[in-house]
Amino acid sequence: MKVLSGGCRVFKSSEGEISSKGVSNWRTVICYATGADKITQTVSEHGLGCSPVLVNPVAEEALYVVRGEGSCTINGFDYDLSPGTGVYIPPAAEYGFENSRTEPLEIVHACCPEDPHRHIVDTPRAGALGTAPSLLVREADREVIRAGKDREFRYLVHTDLGCRQITQFAGRIPPSMAPFHHHDYEEGIFILSGHGLVHVEGESCAFGPSDSIYFPVGVRHCVENPGPSPIQLLGAFYPSGSPGAAYED
Repeated sequence: MKVLSGGCRVFKSSEGEISSKGVSNWRTVICYATGADKITQTVSEHGLGCSPVLVNPVAEEALYVVRGEGSCTINGFDYDLSPGTGVYIPPAAEYGFENSRTEPLEIVHACCPEDPHRHIVDTPRAGALGTAPSLLVREADREVIRAGKDREFRYLVHTDLGCRQITQFAGRIPPSMAPFHHHDYEEGIFILSGHGLVHVEGESCAFGPSDSIYFPVGVRHCVENPGPSPIQLLGAFYPSGSPGAAYED
């Protein structure tokens, strides 16, 4: 972990506390123990079979499928998963994953605020009846929104799914360098593809695929893409708002 001015942190893809149970592994990257306030980021990987069933008693959670296919069961309802899928997990909802393929199912989680009472459910509820709530969104179905002169993003888990505290988004940064700016929210980023530099108050750190970046509230920063390929990233921030709301000097 590289700690920069203002509390910004850059995590390599090999870093984070790892826990395992059954066919599932979790790598906890951004959390209170690594310098965050309320936002978290965990990367999970699920092999063939069913994962343990989890619940966050008070926190909301946003999921994003990086690779693999399978399903997520939320309070007894099943939702199909594929790369580019975002899923909203409401507070107190029981959820788990099933991977029916040999390829691992990789998911990035943002749980806000960090829930100290998150736990595995020993006896999950049975299958539900009726119509499943709208808790899933696919990146390809979301509108592209411009942010600044040349950057763009798409909302994923947002208010239309009932999420009140987290905004999850997918962003694209072409070769460029944004002006220094800050946000009024706490932010966690996961790099899906591409390489770049994060600059904070005279310090810089390189990043690449599967690395993570943490920005505290109000820290002045900019993300540079030296090229030649775009950077694709997954972001989540707390409290909810707009990824385009940046305050420049």
